[in-house]
Amino acid sequence: MFRCTSHVDESKSVKKDIVGTRLRRGRVPWEPGGQRRYITSTTISVMSEAAAAPPPRSTEAPPVKKDKKAAKEAKRERRAAAKVDATAQQAHSTTTGKGASARPPASGPKVKDTAISTKAVTGSLDEDLSTVGVLGDASLFGNVTLPRNARVNSASWSSALARGAIHPAVLDLCHQISTFAIRGANKRAISVLKALAAVIQDYKTPPGAVLNRDLLTRVSQQVGFIVESRPLNTATGHAVRFLKYEISVVDAGLSEDEAKEHLIGRIEHFIRDRIVYAGKVIQANAAAKIHHGDVVLTYSHSSVIEGTLLHAHNHGVKFEVIVIDSRPLFEGRLMTERLLEAGIPTTYGVLSSLSTLMPRASLVLLGTSALLSNGAPYAQSGTAMCAMMAHGFDVPVIICCETYKFSDRIQLDSFVVNEAGQSSELLSQEDDNTETDSVLLTRSECSTQSRLKVVQLLHDVTPPRYVSAIASEVGLSGTESVGVILRDYKSVLFGV
Repeated sequence: MFRCTSHVDESKSVKKDIVGTRLRRGRVPWEPGGQRRYITSTTISVMSEAAAAPPPRSTEAPPVKKDKKAAKEAKRERRAAAKVDATAQQAHSTTTGKGASARPPASGPKVKDTAISTKAVTGSLDEDLSTVGVLGDASLFGNVTLPRNARVNSASWSSALARGAIHPAVLDLCHQISTFAIRGANKRAISVLKALAAVIQDYKTPPGAVLNRDLLTRVSQQVGFIVESRPLNTATGHAVRFLKYEISVVDAGLSEDEAKEHLIGRIEHFIRDRIVYAGKVIQANAAAKIHHGDVVLTYSHSSVIEGTLLHAHNHGVKFEVIVIDSRPLFEGRLMTERLLEAGIPTTYGVLSSLSTLMPRASLVLLGTSALLSNGAPYAQSGTAMCAMMAHGFDVPVIICCETYKFSDRIQLDSFVVNEAGQSSELLSQEDDNTETDSVLLTRSECSTQSRLKVVQLLHDVTPPRYVSAIASEVGLSGTESVGVILRDYKSVLFGV
């Protein structure tokens, strides 16, 4: 109850309505917002429908509202300090030995005994560094997929394997994808299709179930585990879409063995026609643009670009290659090794030397993970820098891409949709020569360092104006032809 008292002359009765009037001595306005008013000769009482608050003191200043940003920073610091204290206590408990008593004092609250292994306490440095803030403020990068911790993945896979929900082939695939053992859009798509083919091969239709419906549910479940390990790229997504369509339209009159054989044959057909044969056509089309004495510049590693360079070399064209590479994966090293084994003169450099090596190039060949409908390549980070630098030096840029990587999506920048890598790949890098770790943050600092934000985007978007031509199995075309190919050949490309 909130009570306001006003001194009124007791000799006079208050009979008129006081709604909208102001008590001049108390300086308290009347606001009739659903409130009931009780007036006596000496006291005016106000009862609110909400919970009543104690009257404010006139001598004290009104409370100041805390800044939200300061409150968040304080909360973050408290959490970091608590985490450091917990880590120190765990480390101390492990070093005290088995003879130390884990029983709490009698006066204190009872604590449950927990067995903590040394491996779980120490862990790996990469897992510790993965706790460092990635991409900074999440409000700025809300559509960027963050990597999952290795322990979270292992726990999810173990639980699914115990329930029999995940196939062993899919489990092995998830591990390889999450650890980047499988790289490249084509290799990922082929690996996913082969793993799903193993799922179909071992599938048994439950009693009373329909094969295409139950198998579609089973395949979708396996794809869900793959997505949890690492999001599907455009190429893999189209391959999975193709397989789901083939499962949904399988002939109901076929037996179980015949239906499984048919689906596995369709998977082999997609790999052969859409990936292998399409790559050979692209290699022939792009290799025709390489002439004697050319210096071809490429970035990182692409199976299609590698095949194109080897195709031109096998046909007697004498040329040189410049391979540009970048951290943290250094995929360009594999490209350099393959070219040197074939006898092609090769120059290896990193992105920091791009401005020095680009004037030597006469042609730039780049691969891509996807090709957006406006002709913009969605490729590994660093591709846009190579294309822009080539445009500045008037060097033609040819993007080699299979049509099953064409996407009907339009993306104007790299933050609309993207994927983030592990922060430990940039903060910790093992040197094979010295067998030492070059660590930006130590294990004790990574949990307390809240000011460090790591930005590692795996892909970027190249504006189509920096691309000279697109090489696909359809032929050499401009960037504006991507939408036309999707519109006219969508049923042929995707099987729908």
